[in-house]
Amino acid sequence: MTSKYHREIKPSVWIDVYSVLVAFGVTNPADAHAIKKLLMPGQRGAKSAIQDREEAIMSIYRAIEIERESADDAA
Repeated sequence: MTSKYHREIKPSVWIDVYSVLVAFGVTNPADAHAIKKLLMPGQRGAKSAIQDREEAIMSIYRAIEIERESADDAA
Protein backbone atom coordinates (compact mmCIF):
# COMPACT_ATOMS: atom_id res chain seq x y z
CA MET A 1 0.00 0.00 0.00
CA THR A 2 1.36 3.43 -0.86
CA SER A 3 0.50 6.81 0.56
CA LYS A 4 1.70 10.38 0.17
CA TYR A 5 4.62 9.38 2.41
CA HIS A 6 5.86 6.61 0.09
CA ARG A 7 8.55 7.25 -2.52
CA GLU A 8 10.02 4.98 -5.13
CA ILE A 9 13.78 5.27 -4.66
CA LYS A 10 14.65 2.93 -7.52
CA PRO A 11 12.51 0.73 -9.73
CA SER A 12 10.14 -1.33 -7.58
CA VAL A 13 11.78 -0.20 -4.31
CA TRP A 14 9.42 1.87 -2.21
CA ILE A 15 10.08 3.46 1.19
CA ASP A 16 8.09 5.73 3.42
CA VAL A 17 9.18 8.44 5.81
CA TYR A 18 8.50 6.21 8.80
CA SER A 19 10.90 3.54 7.49
CA VAL A 20 13.54 6.24 7.03
CA LEU A 21 13.05 7.41 10.61
CA VAL A 22 13.48 3.85 11.89
CA ALA A 23 16.52 3.25 9.66
CA PHE A 24 18.22 6.35 11.05
CA GLY A 25 17.23 5.63 14.66
CA VAL A 26 15.15 8.77 15.18
CA THR A 27 13.49 8.32 18.58
CA ASN A 28 12.48 11.84 19.59
CA PRO A 29 8.91 12.32 18.33
CA ALA A 30 9.42 16.05 17.83
CA ASP A 31 12.47 15.35 15.63
CA ALA A 32 10.40 12.85 13.64
CA HIS A 33 7.66 15.44 13.17
CA ALA A 34 10.16 18.05 11.93
CA ILE A 35 11.83 15.61 9.54
CA LYS A 36 8.48 14.56 8.07
CA LYS A 37 7.59 18.19 7.44
CA LEU A 38 11.00 18.98 5.91
CA LEU A 39 10.94 16.01 3.55
CA MET A 40 7.70 17.21 1.95
CA PRO A 41 7.18 20.92 2.66
CA GLY A 42 3.86 22.09 1.27
CA GLN A 43 3.06 18.70 -0.26
CA ARG A 44 1.19 16.92 2.53
CA GLY A 45 -2.07 18.81 2.57
CA ALA A 46 -3.40 22.33 2.98
CA LYS A 47 -0.28 23.91 4.50
CA SER A 48 2.22 25.91 2.47
CA ALA A 49 5.90 25.06 2.23
CA ILE A 50 6.69 28.10 4.37
CA GLN A 51 4.22 27.07 7.07
CA ASP A 52 5.59 23.51 7.12
CA ARG A 53 9.13 24.88 7.53
CA GLU A 54 8.05 27.22 10.32
CA GLU A 55 6.33 24.33 12.09
CA ALA A 56 9.44 22.17 11.59
CA ILE A 57 11.50 24.84 13.36
CA MET A 58 9.01 24.83 16.25
CA SER A 59 9.25 21.03 16.38
CA ILE A 60 13.03 21.19 16.53
CA TYR A 61 12.84 23.60 19.46
CA ARG A 62 10.45 21.18 21.15
CA ALA A 63 12.85 18.30 20.47
CA ILE A 64 15.58 20.26 22.24
CA GLU A 65 13.26 20.84 25.21
CA ILE A 66 12.50 17.11 25.38
CA GLU A 67 16.22 16.27 25.35
CA ARG A 68 16.90 18.81 28.09
CA GLU A 69 14.02 17.46 30.20
CA SER A 70 15.40 13.93 29.81
CA ALA A 71 18.88 15.10 30.82
CA ASP A 72 17.47 16.92 33.86
CA ASP A 73 15.51 13.82 34.90
CA ALA A 74 18.65 11.67 34.59
CA ALA A 75 20.70 14.05 36.74
